[in-house]
Order: sequence, then C-alpha cells, then structure tokens
Amino acid sequence: MEVSTMPGRVENVGYDIAGTTLSGLLARPEAGVRPRGLLLAIHGGGSRAAYWHRDGAPDGSLLLLGAALGWSVLAIDRPGYGASAGLDRARQGLDAQAEALFALVEELTTGALDAAPDPGEVPGGDPDPADPAAPARLPVFVVAHSMGAVLALRMGADKRGHDLLGLAVAGVPLRYTPARLAEFAAVPTDGDFVPSTGGAAPDAFFGPPGSYDPALLTRAGRVVAPVPMAEFVDVRESPNTLPDVLARVTPAVHWTVAEFERSHPSGPEVPALARESLRRARTVETYTQRGVGHNISLHHAARAYHLRVLAFAEECLLAVAGSTAR
Repeated sequence: MEVSTMPGRVENVGYDIAGTTLSGLLARPEAGVRPRGLLLAIHGGGSRAAYWHRDGAPDGSLLLLGAALGWSVLAIDRPGYGASAGLDRARQGLDAQAEALFALVEELTTGALDAAPDPGEVPGGDPDPADPAAPARLPVFVVAHSMGAVLALRMGADKRGHDLLGLAVAGVPLRYTPARLAEFAAVPTDGDFVPSTGGAAPDAFFGPPGSYDPALLTRAGRVVAPVPMAEFVDVRESPNTLPDVLARVTPAVHWTVAEFERSHPSGPEVPALARESLRRARTVETYTQRGVGHNISLHHAARAYHLRVLAFAEECLLAVAGSTAR
C-alpha cells in the first residue's frame, strides 16, 4: 500500500489486488484509538472516491465524519476507475468488481496487506484494520451509491456477504422509465467506456438550486470519471437482475431514496418494494432523505445523510454484540 498524507487526516492510498492497483482515500481515528470497524465506501458510476470526500467541503465528508466517530473509512476507486482505469473489459463487470472488493476486504481485515503507518500514530497504540499487526478482524460495513450500491447488494447476496456488518445503499435503480430505457438502448456498447454526451441536465442528479454547491456543475467542481462499459451493461439490466439479488441479501440494509431523485422512478412504492424484496436481510430500514437529488453526498444535506448511515452502522454493532452475549 502506498500512502501520501492529505490535509484533514485523509490519505491517498493504493492497494495491489489480483494484479491491479486499486486507489482510494483513507481516514482513520485519532492515534491510539482502536477503530470501531472498517467503513468501505463505494462510489457510483462516473465518479471516484472523492464523491465521499471533497477537499472544499469538509462538512460533507463521510471520511472525516466517520473517523471522528471512531471508524476507519476507506473510499475505494472501484475497478476500472482511478489507478485501475483502463482495466480490461472482462474485469470491469460488477461480478468481477465484487471479487476484487472481497479480496481487498479479506486482505485488509486479516492484515495481509502492507500498510504505512499514519504519521501521527503513537507507537504501541491500538491497531488499525489496515495494520498488519492488528490482532483481530474488525467488522466491515459497506456504504454505497448508485452503480456502487448495485455492486454492494451483489456482495450482500454472496455467501461471503453474510459476514458483513451491514449495507447502506442509496440511488438503487429498481425501475427505469421508458425514456431512460430508450436512452440506454441508444448507447453503443462496443467500446471500453460509455461515450460522453456532455453531461445530463443538472436536475437529473441534483436537487433544486440551493441544495448543492453550483460549482459542482463546472469542470473544476465536478467529481467525474469515464464509466467502464461492462458495468454500464450490468446496471442497465439491474431492474431485471436485482429481484434475484435482493432475495439473497443477508446483511442488515439501510436503503435511502433521495427526495428529488430524477434519474429513475422513486415514488413511495420503491421503499416498499425494497422491504418486500429483502426478505432474508437481518433487518431493513428505509428512509427518504430530504433536500437532495440522486447524488446525495454532494448536497448540503450530506452530513445529515452520513450521520444516519453511521447511526445504522452503530445499531448493527449493537446487534452483533447482543447476539454474541446471548
């Protein structure tokens, strides 16, 4: 793992997994504090790890908030993004991405990856989940957005997902409008990346003016990256594939719908369908986040959303502790 320090205790990191480097951002609790767990943050399509932490918006950072509350937070660039951009198409699909992230979690939580210490770490302090000297595996909670949320649900449906502490997903496309399906069908799928169309209208991914920083709509402020074609094909089919996936998810699930979601249908039937479909999950909590569009964590209400996610993760810790005590 390569580490370079950024202001605010957030570090650039890189992990060698299955012959490729996965880049990301990592924030850890204060030196000497044993993390409550590892929060793995998975971005959506067309963005990167910086979706969860922008230098100019510390109040909306999931990484800074999670670390302040005692978690180690790793926002990973999914396979095909960041350092692994250009990954061959056979390794871009969501199943292949799930394999890579399971391998990352396994090596992080068992201490199989080399890790550079935090510059402020006190020798002899409590271990970090990325520390090879960590004596015990820490619980892993996954928070994911949009395409990344579809990936997280696939992980939760895998038998290895049973060991995850829980999932917090948002922006999951259970349904598409006919117009959206027609738009997807018009995308040529022979290339490695989805062709850029110059960007969708702001209201497709954001709430009303005033609910987000308008700089996000400029080239300087946007958190964007090309979408690998294989994952686009997978997510385009998600309304057909998700019912089977959801029926097999076993971890606890926190499912959020944005009040101003416009990238896919999001009426009250969506949370109801999610609760009905997640019949094997340990527990299911649905919530409509007010004051946001699809890109929840890029809105002014991001901190409120992240606090709810972390509260749910804490409840999952309590549930595990309770079951262990019995």
